[in-house]
Amino acid sequence: MRVESHHPVSGRMGGWLHKLIESPSYYKPEEQAVTVATKAPVKECDRVYRAFLRLLNLEAYHMKELMEHRGLTAKEIQEIGFKSLVGVKPWKICKKLIDLGCNLKGIPGFYQAPNKKGKGYYWCFNYYPGFIFPILDKEKRIQALQIRLDNTSRNRKYRLFSSGRKQAGSSCGVPVHVAQPMLVKDKRIWVTEGALKATVLSRKIGAVVLGTVSSNTWAPVLELLKEDYLEREIVEAYDRDKYTNHHVKTACEDFRQSASETGKQLVEAIWNDQYKGIDDAVLAGCKIRYRKIN
Repeated sequence: MRVESHHPVSGRMGGWLHKLIESPSYYKPEEQAVTVATKAPVKECDRVYRAFLRLLNLEAYHMKELMEHRGLTAKEIQEIGFKSLVGVKPWKICKKLIDLGCNLKGIPGFYQAPNKKGKGYYWCFNYYPGFIFPILDKEKRIQALQIRLDNTSRNRKYRLFSSGRKQAGSSCGVPVHVAQPMLVKDKRIWVTEGALKATVLSRKIGAVVLGTVSSNTWAPVLELLKEDYLEREIVEAYDRDKYTNHHVKTACEDFRQSASETGKQLVEAIWNDQYKGIDDAVLAGCKIRYRKIN
């Protein structure tokens, strides 16, 4: 009311009227308290997620994107398990899973939605159009799923398949994707940002690549590095904005400090600054150089 506009308000209060661009949202109290479930064991998550992916198809435009922009072959795309979340009915997919004997309680991504026609709930999941792919643990079990969104207008490209704070749902946390190649050519352990990036990189260089959810969610990586008893070199391959973005730079430096304490040799991967990510640089055939950190 203190900012002038073309619509002055008459009366004792005074001030100016401003029209809202978007429709206002109103608070709606919850009719029932939400009961979040304990996250199911990874073995059960793996079983349900694999059944879930088998019920989905892969759209032609997603296949084209994965082949042309990610450098994957049709065989690799099938082996990794990429599928599309397009034109699906979440409640119908959930019913099929239940009919197959899957217990969805505590499986991140799935939750019970209030039945609008009466009392009770039905199983559902949040539907975000895009392609979905597995986040694996060191035993190659699907511990979580991630979606590459088709609509990235709000500068958000990825969303974890999670259902924290939902009835009978669970959060997937911040899992680290352990991408393992079909054939090991590089015995070093690479660390980079992003599960999809790690998947592509692992296939192209033939190395184990650990992919974090974001630049600052590297803590779980340390546990994996400590569990690896081989004297393998660690290659840090954060995106090149670590040189210009303060937050990414700080996260990268913190990771390096902690990783160096594992006693393993740590090196930085360096490539042409034309490419932000290591995956794009490798696909473009850039020569990768290495700088010893400790």
